[in-house]
Amino acid sequence: MKKIFRTTRFLFLAGFLTSSVLLVSCNDNNEQSAMQQGPALEVKVAKIEKQDANIVNTYTASLSGKVNVQIMPKVSGYVSSIDIEEGSYVKKGQVIMRIDNQPYLIKVNNAKAALKAAESILLNAQLEQDKVASLLENSFVSPIQLQTAQADFQTAQAGVLQAKAALADAELNLSYCSITAPVDGFLGLITQRVGSLVSPSDMEPLTTLSDINQIYAYFSLSESNYLDLVKENQGADNILTMPVDLVLSNGDTYPIKGKVDVINGEFNKQTNAISVRAVFDNPNRLLRNGGTGTVELVSVQKDITQIPIAATVDLQDKIFAFVLTPDNTVEQRQLKITGKNLHTYFIESGVEPGETLVVTGADKLKDQMPVTPLES
Repeated sequence: MKKIFRTTRFLFLAGFLTSSVLLVSCNDNNEQSAMQQGPALEVKVAKIEKQDANIVNTYTASLSGKVNVQIMPKVSGYVSSIDIEEGSYVKKGQVIMRIDNQPYLIKVNNAKAALKAAESILLNAQLEQDKVASLLENSFVSPIQLQTAQADFQTAQAGVLQAKAALADAELNLSYCSITAPVDGFLGLITQRVGSLVSPSDMEPLTTLSDINQIYAYFSLSESNYLDLVKENQGADNILTMPVDLVLSNGDTYPIKGKVDVINGEFNKQTNAISVRAVFDNPNRLLRNGGTGTVELVSVQKDITQIPIAATVDLQDKIFAFVLTPDNTVEQRQLKITGKNLHTYFIESGVEPGETLVVTGADKLKDQMPVTPLES
């Protein structure tokens, strides 16, 4: 009996000691975990508000000179000289190249001679008509002879007119041998060289000429973009007064603002987009025909929810922000973005005005994580 009692007491003591060790071990682990977790992350917070916002809408644009001319030969012949280098700036009326004019000069001289002959015939017909008219008064000729003389005179008049037209045509063709600039602008590539045979039937132009004192920027708006702009600007006509910025392909912003001057009258059936044209003054000729850029239209949205871009984090092509809860933990929210400017997102859903937004440390936060909020 005493042996049984001693055994029972031994088991009880062993169980007590084991429980004590386990309890101390658990407490040590909890204390170590708390020490590893450390104090809650300090973050700055701010109330989410609605405000008016300037929204920048960007569109890829192609640039074109105000006037782009393909210069074609108007007469056939051999190029005798090229007076301007490719890429040069030329003034309206300046000679670009010349076609050998000898064949056309000969035609002009022949036309002048034909005109003199026709004028002589007209003079003789006039004299004959006057003579027959005087003879008819004295009854020396019949009326039919006067009518014949008058018909010859009219035929001679027509011959003079025809000769004058032929001379004008010959002189016009002679003038076409000097190919001149129809507008001020920059020359493109000259496709022919001295000695080349050119003709009005050629498919390829001799060169192109671009008037770039003003540059057109062509871009397209989707139907939804267009309707949003109309709504934001209280009417389609007000879009034509919107200032337009142009960002060049190197990232620089063109220093002169443009304006929208044309909106197409219908949507493209294939793309469901509408074409728009903006015009920019180009006094220093920085912009060139065929260039590209990005057009920025700045519109104003009234009373829209805004949060700093720096307060968000991108995860798998989705944008999230963190809202502070009453127990000082954070709640992760996915955002639906309607637009942005340089530093701000404009929010359609995900957060609400009046909620408290965590504005710092978004890249270090996780959902339900405790934080220490600091007013920003």
